[in-house]
Amino acid sequence: MLILALFSFACTTSVQSSSSPTSDGKADDDADSADSGGSFVVEQDDGDAGAEGDGGDSSGATSQGPDLPKGASCSTHADCGEGGICEGVGCGEGEGRCVEDPAGRMCTRDLVAYCGCDGKEFKTSGSCPGDRFEYRGPCEPKLADGEPCQDSRQCASGQCLGEGLEGCAPMSQGTCGTADCTADLAPYCSCNGNDFQSSGSCPGRQYAYRGPCEAAE
Repeated sequence: MLILALFSFACTTSVQSSSSPTSDGKADDDADSADSGGSFVVEQDDGDAGAEGDGGDSSGATSQGPDLPKGASCSTHADCGEGGICEGVGCGEGEGRCVEDPAGRMCTRDLVAYCGCDGKEFKTSGSCPGDRFEYRGPCEPKLADGEPCQDSRQCASGQCLGEGLEGCAPMSQGTCGTADCTADLAPYCSCNGNDFQSSGSCPGRQYAYRGPCEAAE
C-alpha cells in the first residue's frame, strides 16, 4: 500500500508540472505576443510637417499692411452726401475718407486728442474721429527730443524718427529727435489710404507701409 501511495503522488506531481507554464515560458510568450501584435513606426513627411508647423498658406499669399479706410476720397463733409462725414488723417486736397453712415458704426467710448486741420485741438473717440486731422495728439505744446510721436509736426525739432512709425495702430510711434535724412523721395501709403512721398530714411509721419497704396489691392 505504501508503494502504491508513493507511486500515485509521483504521477500527480509530474502531471501538474508539465501542465503549468514556467515564468520563463510566460515571458517568452508575452514577448512573442508583443512582437506579433502589430507594432509599427509612423514615418512623417518632413516637408508637410514643416509647412503645417509654420502655419503658412500653401499658396504663399501674404497680406500687406493694416486695413485701410474704404470710403471715397473727400475734402469736406459736403463731398460725402447727405448724412455722411469726411474724416481721417491728412489735410491735403482729397485726403479725407467718406463715412456714409457714421451713426451705424461701433466706436470706442474713450476721448482722444487730435490736432485738427484748422490747427485747433479737439477730442473724440479714438476709433471714430468724425473729422479730418493733422495727427493724433494735442497741437501744443511741441514735443521735446526723446518723446514719442506720430508726426514730425508734433516735435520741436521738426522730426519724428524711427521704424516704429510703420503701422497705423495708436501705439505705432516714432521718437522726436534730429537726423540727417537721405535726399531721395520714396513712396509711402498713408494711414488714410493716400500716397505720399518723403525721404527713404525719414518718412516723417505714421504710415501703413512703404510703396504706393495700389500695391495692396
